Amino acid sequence: MALLLLALLQAAHPTALPAQTPGSVAAWTLHFNGEIRWQQITPAGALLVSSDGALAGVDVERGQIAWQKPELGGLPVDSVHMVEGSLLMEAAKPGLSIIFDPVTGTALFDSRLLSLTRVVTRRVLPQTGTLLVHGQRASGPPVVALYDLKTGNQRWVSESLFQQTEPKRGGLGGLMQGLVRMASAATTLEVLQAGPEVIVVHTLMGLRALDAKTGAVRWSATLPTARAGNPAKHVRLFPSLDKPDRIYVGFDDRLMAYRLADGQPLWAKPAMIQGWVHDIVQHPAGIIILPESPPPNEATGNVRVINGVVQTGLSVARYEDGATINPKPLRMRGTVTDAMITGGSAVLAVDAESRTFVNVLDVATATVRLEKDVKIKGRLDYAELTPAGLLYISRSDPATNGEVNVIDLARGEQKFKDAIEGGKAAGEGLLHVVEGSSLYVFAGRDHHLYAVNRQDGTYRALGGEIKFQGGEDPTAIELRPSGVVLISSQNLVIVARDGQIKQQVYNPAPQLPGLLRALYRINSVRAGLYGAAASAYGDAFAQMSRQATDTTAKRLTGQLAAAYSQGGAQLTGYSSQASALASKRFKASLATPGSVFMLTRSPDGNGNVLLQIDKDTAQPRSRVDLGKQREPVYAVDDISGMLFLQTAAGTLTAYRL
Repeated sequence: MALLLLALLQAAHPTALPAQTPGSVAAWTLHFNGEIRWQQITPAGALLVSSDGALAGVDVERGQIAWQKPELGGLPVDSVHMVEGSLLMEAAKPGLSIIFDPVTGTALFDSRLLSLTRVVTRRVLPQTGTLLVHGQRASGPPVVALYDLKTGNQRWVSESLFQQTEPKRGGLGGLMQGLVRMASAATTLEVLQAGPEVIVVHTLMGLRALDAKTGAVRWSATLPTARAGNPAKHVRLFPSLDKPDRIYVGFDDRLMAYRLADGQPLWAKPAMIQGWVHDIVQHPAGIIILPESPPPNEATGNVRVINGVVQTGLSVARYEDGATINPKPLRMRGTVTDAMITGGSAVLAVDAESRTFVNVLDVATATVRLEKDVKIKGRLDYAELTPAGLLYISRSDPATNGEVNVIDLARGEQKFKDAIEGGKAAGEGLLHVVEGSSLYVFAGRDHHLYAVNRQDGTYRALGGEIKFQGGEDPTAIELRPSGVVLISSQNLVIVARDGQIKQQVYNPAPQLPGLLRALYRINSVRAGLYGAAASAYGDAFAQMSRQATDTTAKRLTGQLAAAYSQGGAQLTGYSSQASALASKRFKASLATPGSVFMLTRSPDGNGNVLLQIDKDTAQPRSRVDLGKQREPVYAVDDISGMLFLQTAAGTLTAYRL
C-alpha cells in the first residue's frame, strides 16, 4: 500500500497549491484469526479488535495481542460498550454478560457463574476498588455481588438485600409488601460509596448500608415519607462534601441527613421543598435543594399547576439541623435544572415546559435578587455575574432561538433588544470561549464571530461573515496562540483576535458516512476517560464538576490532575496495568489537542486518506492512505497519536501520526 501521496488541500484561496505531506510509517503489524469486523480504542488505552474468531485486546505501544476471548468473537460493535463512569467494558449477547478489564482481559463478572438472566445494576466503586452487580435469576431471590477490580475475584455475594426487614403484614398490607419486593428487585439500585468501608444502597424497600468487605447489612433505615409505609417514588443519594460523618438522601419532597456509623437521622425532621428533589448544591452558606416538577397525580402538598406545569418551591437547608433558612419554599415555575455558583450567589435555571426562566439566589438569606423570574430565549448554557448584571448564553430550543444577553438586576430586564442570536436549525447554535475580559462567541445563524466585554456586556462583530464550505457549520471553538480556531468535520478556520481570517482549509468528505464513525469516536473516548476519572476521584467531584462555572471547572480539573500526578492514587483499585496506562492517558488528555483529523478523498479520486491538520497553521502534519476499500476498517486515537487500519483480511497495521 502506498503511503506517500500528495494531499490536495482546498484552502480558502483559489490559488493555493497542493501541499506535500509526509506519510506515516507503519509502527507494527498484527495478524488475527478471521476477518476483522470492527475495532475501537477504549478510555483505558487498550485497542479492542473484533474478528470472526475472537474479541482481542491489543497493547498499542508494544504492538502485541494482550489477550483473546473466543466466546466473544463476531459480536456487533453495539454489543460492546463502556461501563459508565469506569475504565471497564461490557460485552453482552443473549444469555451472556461479561464485564472485563480491557487492558488485561481479566473477566471481573460473568453472568453465567451466578445464573443471572438479567443484569439490572452495574456500578464501579473506585474507593474500594470494586464492582457491584445486581441481577435477577430465572427463579429464586435476586443477587447482589461485589468483585475485585484488580483480580476479578468475587468478594461476596448476597441474597438478603431484598429481604423484608419490617414486620410481615397480612391481607392487603402483606400483598403490597410482596409487590414492593418484586418491583424493588427489578429496579436499578441507587448506590453510593460512602468511604472505604461502607456502601449505601437504596431499594424500594428502604435504605441499607453494606459492609464493603463482607456484604453484611450494617444498618437499615426507613425513609420518613409523607405517608408511613408508603415507599418513596423518587430517591437520590448524595455524598457530603465537607462533613465525612454523613450522607444526604433526597426522597420525594424531602431531604434528610443520615449518620454513616449507624444510619441514625442527624436531623429531627427532613428539610422540605415543593416538588421532588432533583439535586442538591452544597454551598458554604447552606444546602440548596433544587426541586423538579413531579407528575401531577404524584405531587404532594398543595399542588399548583399553571399552564400544565406543576409549580415547585426551592429551599436552602442548614447543615446543622436541616432547618430551612427560608420560612417557606421559594416559588419556582417548574424544575430547577441548575444552580451555577458564583461567589455567595447561585444563578438558578428553571425549566417550565420548554420555557426557561432565570433568577439569582442569595444563599445566606435564601432570597432571590429579582422580584420576578426573567424569561430568556432558549435554554441556559452559561452564566456569570458581572458589573453590568447577569451575563448569559442560551442554546436554542424548538420554540426560540438562543442568545447572548445581559440581565439588568436592578430592573429585571434584558439589556439588549438586538442581542447576539443563534438559530433553531442544526448548526445555527452559539459556540463560546472565554479569554480574560473577553467572551468570544460564534453565532451560527449569521456566521459571525463576536467579542463580548465581560465587564459591561457590550459586544462587537469581529470581521465579516465566515463561510464554511461543503454546507458545514462549526461544531467547536478553541483559543490558540494563533487566534480563535473554528472547527467542523471537514473545515478549519483560524481567525485573528481582530477578526481577520488567517487560514482556512477545507477537505471534502467521502460520500460514505460510515467512514466517519471512527473519527467521531474520538470525543466519546475522551468523554469516557473523563467520566472514569471523575468516578475515580469520587462522587463529590462528579457533582461539583457538573455544576461548575468555567473558573471553578478549571480549578477542579487542576486538582484532579494533581491527584493523578501523585502516583495515580485514585486509580489504585484497578489493575496496575490499567491504572498506569489510564493515569498516563488522562494527564495527556488534559492538554487540548494541537491537531484535528479530517478524512477526505485521495487526490486521484480512488480511495481515501486521513489527514492530521495542525490547529495553529491549518497545514497537514501527517497523512495515512486508507486504501481503495469502499469502507476501510480503522480506528483513531488522538491521545496516543495513532491510527489502526485493517490492511488485509485479518491483518491490522498501526501508524504513528
